[in-house]
Formats: sequence, structure tokens, C-alpha cells
Amino acid sequence: MIEQLKNRVFLAPMAGVTDRAYREIVDGFGAGLSFTEMVSAKGLYYKDKKTSSLLEVGDLKNPCSAQVFGHEPEIMAEIAGRLTEYGAKFVDLNSGCPTPKVTSNGDGAALMKDPILFGKVVRSLVDNAGVPVSVKIRKGWDEQSINAVTLAKIAEENGASMITVHPRTARQLYSGKADWDIIKQVVENVKIPVVGNGDITCGKDANVMMEYTGCAAVMIGRGCMGNPWLIKEAICALEGRELAPPSLEDRISLALYHIRLIIKYKGEYVGIREARKHALWYIKGVRKSAKVKSLITNATSYAQMENLLTSLNES
Repeated sequence: MIEQLKNRVFLAPMAGVTDRAYREIVDGFGAGLSFTEMVSAKGLYYKDKKTSSLLEVGDLKNPCSAQVFGHEPEIMAEIAGRLTEYGAKFVDLNSGCPTPKVTSNGDGAALMKDPILFGKVVRSLVDNAGVPVSVKIRKGWDEQSINAVTLAKIAEENGASMITVHPRTARQLYSGKADWDIIKQVVENVKIPVVGNGDITCGKDANVMMEYTGCAAVMIGRGCMGNPWLIKEAICALEGRELAPPSLEDRISLALYHIRLIIKYKGEYVGIREARKHALWYIKGVRKSAKVKSLITNATSYAQMENLLTSLNES
């Protein structure tokens, strides 16, 4: 699986963030692999149109993997083949999402609490997807049940081609420092490629993580929100090069292009409302932006958003 990719810098799947528009933008910065937002196995099983729409890969030069969550092997077997009908080249099992909305149903990181069931779900996908299957896990459910190494071995035994480790427990959510030591431990205990994820905020971090843990690739998530340049920065760092930071003009220009893409795929009414958070991320840290930020949260048209963002270039 990993040998088919152009580089070892991946965009993490993030619900409500890495939609088709965002994946197309990050693909332009060279991400070797991207992932769809996580989709519900049950949603696909019951033919929910909104769930299916999340799988539309879009116009990408590099591969995209369809990420699915669920805990019922029979349902996974039924829907596995549908996951690649919209352009995805691979399938990824989400057994790392820590949000209560997902884990309360036994999905996401809750699957880590039942290693036997976890293995059955992995095997069900591997046997029925028709493409390589990867798995994303966390350090464990909580500090009293650190089982990433055990789960990684189970994933490997059941045919997974790659495993991503986010080195926090589900209970931690995204707080505290990522424990890169657990990534290293997983690398030392499996033969399949391991992807490291967590606390990569600059290109140098990607280099340090790979050298320290021995992971085969890095996955970048929250650090890319409003900063897709981080993908290219990491790629350059791994090649021994530096990337100049974007100017304010660059940030505003890309933010507006991003907003136009969201509107293209979702219409202006929905698109502008979803674009608000992206616009705020793009201008994070910009001096004298407080007033503009408050107005962006109430913008209802592209014209309004354009006026607000371009005004920062003029201030």
C-alpha cells in the first residue's frame, strides 16, 4: 500500500474539515495520501445519501482512502465493496475516534476495548473490500488500558496493510502531549508500515517523529487547519529543504479559493456557513483581525466573506 504513494506525508481524516474541497486543496500541496471524512458503515448499509456523498473523492492527483467506522463485522462485510465506488483507492478503519457521539455506540475508539471484536472487524473489511485496508488506533482507551501494541499485532494478523497510531488515549481526546514512545513501540512490534500522528506543527516535527519512532510515514491533522502549507513544509523537510512561510496575501487568496470550492460543491447557503470556521483558521494570528473575525462568524454570502478577508490586506 505505502509503496504506491509518492511521499510519506499524509492528511489525516477530520470530520467536518477534510471534505472534498479541502482534500483537493491539500492534494495541491502534495499530500501523498488523504482520507475522506469518516463514514458510518450503518449509514451505507441503509443507503443514506448523505453518508454516500462523503465518499466522493473529487479531482485528486494522489490517492485517497475511504475511512469507515462501525463495530459489526456482518455490516462491514456487506458495505466494504461500496467504499471504493466513488474513487477511493484504499479503505481505512476508524478505531480511534474518541468523541462520545461515536464511542457511545461501540464505534471508533470504543472498538479498542474489545480486541477480539476489533480483529473480526478488520478481517471483515480485508476479506471484502477488494483493496488494501489500513487501520487507525489510539494509544488505548485510557491510561489503565494501553493496548496499542496488542491491537496493532491483531490488525496485522488479520490482514491490515498499514496502521496509524495517534498516541493519546481516547479519554484524553486531544489534550496533553502526544506520547511518541507508543508509536515507537508499535513500530518495533509489527512488520507492516506504521504511520505516526500527533503534535506535528512544523516540517521539522515530521523529521523528528520519523527519526525518533522509526515510523514509515507521518499523518498531519489539526496543524493543517487553515495551514495546508504545512503538508508541503513537511515534505520539504523530509527532503532536506525549507519552505518559506506564506504571506498574508497568500493566506487570504487561498482562503477565498477554498470558500469558492466549498460553495461549488455544497451551494452558497450551506457552503458559507461551513466556510466560516475555515476562514477563521486561515487568519489565526493576524494582527488587528478581531473585528473581522466577529463579522465572519455571521457572514451569509461569498461577497461578504470576500470583503471581510480582503480588508485585512488593506489594513
